[in-house]
Amino acid sequence: MGRYQRKTDRQSWSQESMAGAIQEVLEGNMGYRRASKAYSVPQTTLERKVKEARQKKLSSEAAAVKMLGRYKTVFSEAQEKEFVQHLIHLEERLFGITLSDLRTLAFELAEKNNIPHVFNTEKRMAGKDWLYGFLKRHPRLVLRYPEKTSIARAK
Repeated sequence: MGRYQRKTDRQSWSQESMAGAIQEVLEGNMGYRRASKAYSVPQTTLERKVKEARQKKLSSEAAAVKMLGRYKTVFSEAQEKEFVQHLIHLEERLFGITLSDLRTLAFELAEKNNIPHVFNTEKRMAGKDWLYGFLKRHPRLVLRYPEKTSIARAK
């Protein structure tokens, strides 16, 4: 999360190579060992992903998705995109939003839509790590403190 520095080389394989290896094993063209060497992916991971693809009837691309860590994003990509569009709309209307306002809005959005989250329920705000990750994912978003706006900037 947030400012964490990675200390391991786990999951250094690409999703494309894992998807290719899964596809080869599912089609029966290669075994686990040969596919893992050909596509440079860990054999045990390949075995687990193929088993998951067979049980859940997933495509090779869907089964190859990386999942490291226990934290998952709170909002889906579509929800986050819609949230960003709303914030940009507010910016265009010269309605400045502070960082704490954004954290509160994110908490309220998750609560109203019954989205499971790990936000602080006492403060009723999203965490700072969520905020920094959100701003990093959406660099186009510029939040500024609400202040008087000149006519020149309004046009």
